[in-house]
Amino acid sequence: MAATQKILQYKQPESTYDVIIVGGGLHGLSAAYYLAKYHQVKRIAVLERQYIGSGGSGRNTEMVRANKRAHETLPFYKESLEMWDGLSAELEWNLLVQKKGLIALAHSDGEVDAMRMQGDAQRRAGIKIDMLSPQEIKRMVPALDISDRTALPVVGAQFHPEGGTVHHDAALWGYAKAACRLGVDICEGVEAVGFNVEAGRATGVKTNVGEISADKIHIAVGGYSSQIARMLGVKFPVVTIPMQVMTTELMAPFLDYYVASPRLHWYTQQTLKGDLILGGQLDPWQSWKSYNTWEECSERVASILEYFPDLAHARVVRSWSGLCDCTGDSAPVMGPSGIEGLSLDVAWGYYGFKSTPAAGKYSAEYIVKGKVPEKIKHFGLDRFFNRSRVREIII
Repeated sequence: MAATQKILQYKQPESTYDVIIVGGGLHGLSAAYYLAKYHQVKRIAVLERQYIGSGGSGRNTEMVRANKRAHETLPFYKESLEMWDGLSAELEWNLLVQKKGLIALAHSDGEVDAMRMQGDAQRRAGIKIDMLSPQEIKRMVPALDISDRTALPVVGAQFHPEGGTVHHDAALWGYAKAACRLGVDICEGVEAVGFNVEAGRATGVKTNVGEISADKIHIAVGGYSSQIARMLGVKFPVVTIPMQVMTTELMAPFLDYYVASPRLHWYTQQTLKGDLILGGQLDPWQSWKSYNTWEECSERVASILEYFPDLAHARVVRSWSGLCDCTGDSAPVMGPSGIEGLSLDVAWGYYGFKSTPAAGKYSAEYIVKGKVPEKIKHFGLDRFFNRSRVREIII
């Protein structure tokens, strides 16, 4: 029989809380869950101006991986990737975790050399990385064209066997349900329109339904972080850029791995349903508007078809876009904001989904203890003012 009890019970916010989290996406909900579960914080509110997951949490491509470059980021992403494995049991919700493996194609000897160098750093951090020859790639992905017919033939690849997918909606509902079960107030339709700051300390949030006071305020608003910065009067070096994604009709299973071409800015994977998710690079301009364009769709399809010619019959049935808040060094901003009592978890670009478990864990730790955890000490806002930026790149 179907369950009759509601999975979630949304609430109107009360007048005061121990912690207010602005942003009802995965990062906000995970921080609320870890605060309640592991730090026994009792009075927590998550404020979401639309509905939970209406931003980037519901508009991504489900990829989880740890094959980053900078030594500052590798331990963090490694831990986050490992945390996904046990979350279904912990949250009592099937997150549909598939560690199917990620194949990143190389189209030149220089790209292969760069992947080897990155692989050395990744292996030293304990991340599993292998290099593949074109023949090994063909055995793993028979549908991939590795011939000289393509404009940029495949000459090798980096294989990240622990990479894969987690269903983003399942993750969102899992964290929301678990947080709600622990007494967290999830408040939809409540928009932050300003903040109360007295003598350098944040004391509350101004919303469309009134003012709410709190001992601590945490910001996890994804692509809208620069708008929050303007409300606070904080200098914040971030730009917001849309990223478009498409999906095809259902087809018989043929692709067992997540396949990407960093050089040509495309990636694809076949979901459990059978459709293909097709994605690419960030749009070339800034915007806070979600949209889809024929130019992006046609370019991405043409590029992927060159390497998967058998997909010529497939139809694109849906497309969407999400907003990515990006810093100049492709690393996030976590921890202090420069305002006492107000913490940040923003500027993830398009790496936010995969970082969810560790981001929530360490955000909660910082909120409670007031000391920046070792795993996120390089992600501080002050790095843009003291020449200590993270040496990361977008791949």
